[in-house]
Amino acid sequence: MLMALAAGLTLVPAVTVDARAVTAGDLVRGAGGARLGGPAATRVVLRLPAGRRHVALPAAAALALVRRAGVVAHGTDPVSITLRSDTRAAPGCWASTRALAAGEPVTVRDAVPAACGEEAVAIGSVGGEPVVRDAVAAGAPLGRLVPAAVARIAAGTALLLRSTAGPVTIERAVTTMQPGRSGRRVFVRNGDGEVFAAPLAMAEEAR
Repeated sequence: MLMALAAGLTLVPAVTVDARAVTAGDLVRGAGGARLGGPAATRVVLRLPAGRRHVALPAAAALALVRRAGVVAHGTDPVSITLRSDTRAAPGCWASTRALAAGEPVTVRDAVPAACGEEAVAIGSVGGEPVVRDAVAAGAPLGRLVPAAVARIAAGTALLLRSTAGPVTIERAVTTMQPGRSGRRVFVRNGDGEVFAAPLAMAEEAR
């Protein structure tokens, strides 16, 4: 597994999340509070149990979770994780928190509840989840939708496709053609230009 060796990554003592899927990027910060980037940041390391809005982890347990996602971090303080709100349970009107490129998915981190009534931007759907049809600016009204979860793979992500037949395992490099989430099928393209659907599994969930 490739390890994220960014200098100065430390555990965040108090974490507030908007979804029950907690990612490696939620639990660590770089120098000056910078967020972790890259595919490792979006890998789900923990799912809050249904009915619970708070979980406390010893530092050793939190470090082990992010290490499974390929992230090396440091810290000795326990980590407190709190679910802010279950936004996916209550569809309503939303506004963007940042600029979004055409075709980009709208996740719970990209939207905040907003008053309905303003003319909303055009929203499409890819894999059953909302995407903006055209580029939008921060603060743009998105209308009524259900934001996607943050634990997902973006289009254009390089992945390893593993096929097993008895004792033989074949691995091929592929690139995602669309956003996807673990447990669902996603269209990918191999090195020969062939496009096909394959099931997506995060490394920690495939074990």
